[in-house]
Amino acid sequence: MSLHTRVDVEAIDIEKGRTDRASAVPRLVQLVPPHRDDLVNEVLYRIGKRGQSARRWPPYATVCELATAVKAVHLGEVRLRGPDGVSVEVVSYTDKMQTFRQVYRLRRHGRHDGDYKSVDELGKHVDLWMLVEDRADGSDGPASRENGDGPA
Repeated sequence: MSLHTRVDVEAIDIEKGRTDRASAVPRLVQLVPPHRDDLVNEVLYRIGKRGQSARRWPPYATVCELATAVKAVHLGEVRLRGPDGVSVEVVSYTDKMQTFRQVYRLRRHGRHDGDYKSVDELGKHVDLWMLVEDRADGSDGPASRENGDGPA
């Protein structure tokens, strides 16, 4: 299922009370390879091109908020966290062999536990369905960006 379709499904589930935003974001993040915010930009563009009637359902604001949150995770602005001190973030770096890497970085209790190129690899080491969006203030929900242009 594509990110574009899944964002709509998650927005509907949020509006109907079947899930919450903090749980929906990690499920959506898993659909996009690390640092492929260009794919999320394409989805945001397509969402913006919707006609007025298509903006009523699923709720347009919720759809935009979810897509923007996925982009924030892939830009490394927001982490995902799980039980037992687990956190996952998307990072990019150049290793000592001068190879550029884009990976999911897993930490347990603040200590580096591994870098994984794909969601499948990461899923072998952490229960992906237990991850939630980690806000700077420690609560679940929309993350605010430092420059103030994040989702409202």
